[in-house]
Amino acid sequence: MSCIPYCFLLALICFGIGGADGITVAEQLKDVIMAESENSFISNFKGYDNSIRPVVNEKDVLTVNISLNSMSVLVLDPAEETVSFSSEFILQWQDEFISWNKSEYNITWLKLKESFLWTPDTTVSTSINTNYLIDSSERYVSVKHDGTVRQSIYAVFVNLCDMNVDTFPYDSQTCMIKMGPWSYTKEEVTCVNGPDIAANQSLSYEGEFQGNSEWDFEGILTSVGQTEDPDVNFTFSEVHFALTVKRRPQFYVWVLLIPTYIITVVCIFGLFTSTANHGLREERVNLGITTLLSSAVILQIVANSMPKTSQLPLLGNFILAEIFVVAIGVLFSVLVLTLHQRAHTREWRPPAWMLWILRMTGSSKFLSRNITKIRHKSSTAERINYTGEGAYLFKNLDESLQSVREYIQEEDRDYFRELTYIKFFDRLDFLLLVIFQVGNALVTLFLVNKHYQKVPLNQ
Repeated sequence: MSCIPYCFLLALICFGIGGADGITVAEQLKDVIMAESENSFISNFKGYDNSIRPVVNEKDVLTVNISLNSMSVLVLDPAEETVSFSSEFILQWQDEFISWNKSEYNITWLKLKESFLWTPDTTVSTSINTNYLIDSSERYVSVKHDGTVRQSIYAVFVNLCDMNVDTFPYDSQTCMIKMGPWSYTKEEVTCVNGPDIAANQSLSYEGEFQGNSEWDFEGILTSVGQTEDPDVNFTFSEVHFALTVKRRPQFYVWVLLIPTYIITVVCIFGLFTSTANHGLREERVNLGITTLLSSAVILQIVANSMPKTSQLPLLGNFILAEIFVVAIGVLFSVLVLTLHQRAHTREWRPPAWMLWILRMTGSSKFLSRNITKIRHKSSTAERINYTGEGAYLFKNLDESLQSVREYIQEEDRDYFRELTYIKFFDRLDFLLLVIFQVGNALVTLFLVNKHYQKVPLNQ
């Protein structure tokens, strides 16, 4: 019976400490560090004011370490010059009002609701929209026995990003993300940056950094910066994260660049292939105009996906150059068509330089056989004098035959003149075909390889 009071006392102690009434050691520790003294368990935590900076000396500066634990690039919109990403920021600082004896409670880290403690009012100042996945009232912070507080902020951000698309679609973009306290100056809270993050880097913590189907993650450079409020002469400390991503150009190469080049090549063949020399030449002009419209549509697609800057991107310059190539080709085709048509209708005589050019292309035998007929003007009837009976009749008959002969010679002359011009313009078409195809290939190589001369944006 004498053992009953001691057993009852032991049970009471176990009931109060071991948690028989639902109060665990962690809960007791929470009450201790949040109460006015270690011996008063006050559930409303009036001993800790979460609106006051946790420093004993008000002149001391509180240091907050800001680092990135993970980031995934969701959408990068060049037209709006914004980047959307989901990321986890880790904030860590020293709370001088919180500490406990680790050996006494056997607890190293304690989870507390974020609203119980003071936390820096950090914000991403370059973000235009932030969507927190967990509301601030439901978030927890980790508190270490020496007063170290670790806060995790996970959200989806829409961040401003100044873009340089001169080398599109071979461009790299660097977006600046600035994070720091909103109301505390650098004399009150100063920020310290975490480690830089390289592409595919394996960090000590299990962080994940990745791009998306269009952009490859290249790395993040961190640094400490400052912003000033000139109205009140305040200076604020913040951490800068320079996110660098590189575009995957394969989609634009296969969907825009290569089709534009093929369309231009086919159009040049259609404009200058010598398969039609009369009425069908007008169809070449229609082909050129249709190609110009197609290239203009492709250029509009590129323009809609790019910011409205004063300079076209590399792909836009390429498409514009192809438009000029086709336009000049159409003009030359119209010029050849006009000259060929006038050579037929106005009966232009082939000049000597044209005959010389055609001789150089293997036409000397053809011309030596036909130039005599072209230039033949003499008439044997002028040297015959008919006498005797029926002379008048023979003379009239001979004049009629001579007229027929001259008509046939005139037809032969027109025929051979037409053949001469056909052959000349065929050679001219072939020459223009070679010139435009070589010029188009040179323009393509120059513009596509131009990005190799550009200095990378992250250097």
